[in-house]
Amino acid sequence: MRVLAGVVTASLLAVAGGLVGPGTASASVPEPGRQAGGLAAAARNVELRAAIPETEGAVSINFLQYRHRDVMFLSGTFGLKTYDVTDADRPRLLDHLTKPELALPGDDPEQRFWENEDVTVDPNRKLVFLARERSAFGRQPGNERPTGVYFVSAADPERLELLSFQPMGTGHITTCVNDCSYLWTTGYDGTPSTDPDTYRRSGKVFVTDIRDPREPVTLATYVDLNRNQGETHMTHDVQVDAAGIAWVAGTGGTRGYHTRGWHRDPLSGQVREATAYDPIPYAGGAAPKLDMPTSFSHNSFRPVGRTLKDGPKPSREHPAGSLLLHTEEAFGSATCEDQGRFVISSLEGSTDGESWRATPERPFHLKTVGVWSPDDQEGTLPGPDTFCSAHYFDVHQRIVAYSWYEQGTRFLDITDPAHPIQVAYWRPEGAVSFAPYWHRGRVFVADLARGVEVVKLTTAAYEAQATHTNVGCSKTCSAAGSAAPSKRRSRIAILDSLVDHTNDSACSAWPRPWGSTRSW
Repeated sequence: MRVLAGVVTASLLAVAGGLVGPGTASASVPEPGRQAGGLAAAARNVELRAAIPETEGAVSINFLQYRHRDVMFLSGTFGLKTYDVTDADRPRLLDHLTKPELALPGDDPEQRFWENEDVTVDPNRKLVFLARERSAFGRQPGNERPTGVYFVSAADPERLELLSFQPMGTGHITTCVNDCSYLWTTGYDGTPSTDPDTYRRSGKVFVTDIRDPREPVTLATYVDLNRNQGETHMTHDVQVDAAGIAWVAGTGGTRGYHTRGWHRDPLSGQVREATAYDPIPYAGGAAPKLDMPTSFSHNSFRPVGRTLKDGPKPSREHPAGSLLLHTEEAFGSATCEDQGRFVISSLEGSTDGESWRATPERPFHLKTVGVWSPDDQEGTLPGPDTFCSAHYFDVHQRIVAYSWYEQGTRFLDITDPAHPIQVAYWRPEGAVSFAPYWHRGRVFVADLARGVEVVKLTTAAYEAQATHTNVGCSKTCSAAGSAAPSKRRSRIAILDSLVDHTNDSACSAWPRPWGSTRSW
């Protein structure tokens, strides 16, 4: 059933759900503020501005502008919701495309919608694209498990319209390329194959022509094959930078492609036209095993052009456009000491097809410039059973807002790419931080357990950035800075959320802290 427009969500002033109000979360640890149940939130240089408790199960966010109205699109286990965030501190619900409306024949609408990890929008045609994972609506192995992409019209954000569903061999993440003329869709490949390794046979990007959104066509061609030192392996996420390069992350690192224009193809030596279905390799590769042991790059960002001011400060050593920021998602370390970290790599030496020519016997790796993790940082929960892995991040004015699952949302100054430092953090009780998004001076955090929270950095965070002052520890963290809250959210509930996420998603295998070796 559709939700009527005009319903007012939880606001800061109402302190809905017992969450903290403005200013109370900006005090220093150990008493930065109070939240639900009177529990202390671990926070530094951050204040909570708003919370939307009915968004528990939040996975990803995007935004569209409608004249004077600013609209947030929120994808989660509940389907798709729109909010008026013109006043960012008082989000107002507009519409809800519900699970029954998204359900296909054979689905159980009582089960969650999954997963659409990075919701994509077309700002010109006002379209939203929702990727459907194989485990959506409780679909089980051994039965039909449809995957693909839903096409949704958001011409009126108060009345979302489901246009079509395009089946394809995957449905973890879908991304617009070439101004939303095409979609690149990544993730676990459920199409039949004789290869017994589901991850190895999942090493391709599906290309869909969406120039007519009511009649999308998935092409019989694939992108980014043989990505892991010359061998097939998992593709995961696509990000298009300000220069139009499409960066594909997955096992074997992150590789960029020209998708339009005439360029020299480094593999053939010929100048030819790049297209979305026949792109030309640009640069990229895997981080060294020492810095990214699993070689699984989750997502990425290259500061260039209009976004150059958001990334590290260019220098003679690292000129504009030469750096790649990418994430390792891995649960082999409860503190992220040696896995699940943030890595800044140099693209120099990778523009002549080196990654595409690599083999297991002659691998290619990018040069690491900087690495950061929450290990031994202020605000970090101690192990051994804590989920610590880098996930999605967003960058604004040289500060990275970064999700680290149960270690919350961290804010890193990357002005000096060789020495990222923590200038703020937000780790409330029971956090399962999936993705933060900078938007109009705020950061909207999609938290799987808590729902959406809107936070703002305080002046102290920017002062720490200006003076390059680390808000953290160096093997000397006090109990006040790192200890768990006095009463933590049920670990079983947190484990259930992340076990489902890692089992249902399309990623590499590595050991997990509680003993299972099956992950994504």
